[in-house]
Amino acid sequence: MSLFFLVGNRGGKDVLAEALKFTHGDRFREIPGYTTFTSHWHMAITMAAMKEKAEKKQRTTPDLVSMFKDMNVRVVHLAEFHGDGHPGDPGPLRLPEMAAMFEECKRLSDDRLTFLPGEEANVHLQVKQKEANSGHWLYLFPKPVFWTMKRGQDQPFVEDDPKFGKVYHVGNEADMTRLIDVVNGLAWTAHPRIKSSNWTPDAYRDQPYFQNEQWLGGAWKAMPADLSMPRLGLRVLDLLDDMANWQNGKYVPGEVDVFKIDHTHELYGHMNVNYLKLDRAPRYEEDWSPVLDCLRQGKFFVTTGEVLLNEFTVEGKSSGESATLPADGKPEIKFALEWTFPMNFAEIISGDGEKVYRERIDLANSRAFDHKTLSIKPELKGRKWVRVEAWDVAANGTFSQPVWLNPAR
Repeated sequence: MSLFFLVGNRGGKDVLAEALKFTHGDRFREIPGYTTFTSHWHMAITMAAMKEKAEKKQRTTPDLVSMFKDMNVRVVHLAEFHGDGHPGDPGPLRLPEMAAMFEECKRLSDDRLTFLPGEEANVHLQVKQKEANSGHWLYLFPKPVFWTMKRGQDQPFVEDDPKFGKVYHVGNEADMTRLIDVVNGLAWTAHPRIKSSNWTPDAYRDQPYFQNEQWLGGAWKAMPADLSMPRLGLRVLDLLDDMANWQNGKYVPGEVDVFKIDHTHELYGHMNVNYLKLDRAPRYEEDWSPVLDCLRQGKFFVTTGEVLLNEFTVEGKSSGESATLPADGKPEIKFALEWTFPMNFAEIISGDGEKVYRERIDLANSRAFDHKTLSIKPELKGRKWVRVEAWDVAANGTFSQPVWLNPAR
C-alpha cells in the first residue's frame, strides 16, 4: 500500500485544505456535457420510510442526500431490499413495499439529485456450472415498474391490479428477459468474477438473457483492492476486454455496493462514479430513458475521481460507436486527461476477437494538477475494438468503454 505525506508549516487546518485539493475537496468535478451517475447502493431507505409512517413519526431526510449532493453526484441508482423487505413475496407484502420505494425516491429527489429505484434481484439465472454460484444482478428501468419474482402456475405474466395498476410476474429466466424487454430496461452482472458472482457472467455468456441487448454487461469496482498493483479492479477490467472479444456489445459501468451510510463515514475515497454523456439528469417525475440510453450505448467513462477522461475518440468516433480503420491500420486516437496526483501511465487496450493487446504510454514525468491531450496512431490492423485507461501514482484511475472497429474498406 502506497503512503503519501503532505508536509507544510502553515498549521494543520491549512495543510488539510491543501491535501483535499487532490480529491477536488472529496467531490466529483463538474464536466460540461456530462452527468454523474452511481449505482448499487443498499441504503434500505424504503423500510426506514415505512417504519416512520407506521409509527407516525416526523419524516426525516437521511444523511445520504446531502452527502451525495456534496460530492456532486446527480443520479443514484439504488439496490433496495437486500437483506430487508420481502423481495421473494408473491405480491401482498412486496407490492406495497415497491410502492413505498417509488414514493421515497420521489420524496428525496429534487432538481440537484435524482434517486432511481432498483434492486439486486439475484434470481432466475439458472447457472449450471458446478462450481459457480447463481450470480447476482441489478436492473434499471426507465420508470417505476411493479413486478414480483414469483409467478404462480396459472398466473399471467402481466395483470392489472386494482391498487397498483400493471403488475408483472416473473417465474423463470424467460420471464425475466421478457420483462426487461417489455419495459425497455437494463440488467447487468453485479461484482462479476468474485463473491456470489464468482463464475459469472462467463457461466451464462451463451444464455439468451445475456446475449440480449438489454443485458448491459458487468459492473466494476476496486476488487481486488490491492494498492500494490498499479491498476484497480483487475478482474472486471479483464472482463471488459473479454466481453469485447466476445463481440456482443457489452459495457462496464462502475458500482459501489455498500450499505447504509451517514455523515461520519469516509466515502469518497472508496467510491467511483460514471460520467454519462448527458447534459442534465432527468428529474424523478420525468422519463429516465436518457440515463439508460447512455449506458446502453456505452457513452460514459468511469473514474475514481482524481483522473478525468474529458475526451476519447478513435477516428473521430467516441466510446460505444464504430470507427472504420484507415487503410494502413493506424487510426488516430485522441484522449484528453486531467489529474491531481502525478500520473503513472496510460494504456491503449485492443482486441482481435481472441487476444488482448496493450500499449503503455509512460506518463511518469508528469506533475501534479495538470492536464494533457494525447494523439497517437497505434498499429491496430485486424483489431475489432479499442479502449483506453489511465492511472496515477496512487492507483487512482479512469477507463473508457470500447470503440468498435470496422476493417478498412
